[in-house]
Amino acid sequence: MTDTSRKNTTAVEQTSTSLWSPRRIITQLLGFAIGVALLGWCINNAIKGGDWSRIADANPLLVAALLGCSVISLLVNGTIFWITIRPVQPLRWTDLQLVNLTTSILNYAPIRLGLITRIAYHIRVDRMPVVRLGGWFAAVLATMGLCLGAAVVSTVLRPSFDWIWGAMLVGQLVLGGLFVQALMSQSIFVRYGRGMHQMLAHPTALWGAVGLRMVDIAAFAGRMACAVAIMQLQLSASDIVLLALATLALTLNPLGRFGFREAGVALVAERLAAGLSADQLEGQMAQLALVESAGEALVFIPLGALALLWYRHRWRHAPNASDASEDQ
Repeated sequence: MTDTSRKNTTAVEQTSTSLWSPRRIITQLLGFAIGVALLGWCINNAIKGGDWSRIADANPLLVAALLGCSVISLLVNGTIFWITIRPVQPLRWTDLQLVNLTTSILNYAPIRLGLITRIAYHIRVDRMPVVRLGGWFAAVLATMGLCLGAAVVSTVLRPSFDWIWGAMLVGQLVLGGLFVQALMSQSIFVRYGRGMHQMLAHPTALWGAVGLRMVDIAAFAGRMACAVAIMQLQLSASDIVLLALATLALTLNPLGRFGFREAGVALVAERLAAGLSADQLEGQMAQLALVESAGEALVFIPLGALALLWYRHRWRHAPNASDASEDQ
């Protein structure tokens, strides 16, 4: 085994130890318990003050659109990972979609296994160095932060969802993207980045990821709009966009998938809605949050369960880490 292989193997072991540290596991379990309590609070409010006839009588086309937006979001996220890594290490689009599906369902576990599963797969199956893997995740998060931040700023400064809002959004994205490209072209990143700067400097990777992330945000807004229509609530387009942005931000919560997102969306929706009594407000906004979240879960969980079978097959037939290191 070469010195480089030994360093890579050591880095893998250190990463695994860090991800499975007792402190991290305890934090995740505590977060899951809090999330379950928040989800229970949300369900209780929906039962007491919600209007279940609206869900029972929901237009099938709205339900189909709700689920369709989740499918679009799922495909877009897998494609963002694919287009970002291409300048450095081309991987198969279908593989990244299936990895994304697998991580999506495992994020519902008491300990969020999605990140751990993704890291383990790319190290074992794709033989990706840990440093490159970290740079890849950082690049994906950077483009997400750029898009989410631009959308939030535009919505705060211009609550009306019109052409001015759109112009502000596009302007921020263009300026932010050009700044990132200029930053990545600096000699320090080119010299010491081991080629990883290309994930943000390459035009196709950067602008492709930015464009696709905006499609993802649109899919979140579309799913929220379908949930609002199913619940027959009076919310404006800007309110729906705000709720979608809140949903996306809460999805990134590291403590757990359950509860935090639903409770957060319900609380934000209560601030936006009007014309309802207190009990109706809490109940119907809780229902809205649950319908929107269910629209994602009904797609992610069954498809993710199928992807787990593929993941298990690829894991079992991949060379182990030591063999991979010796081959390199």
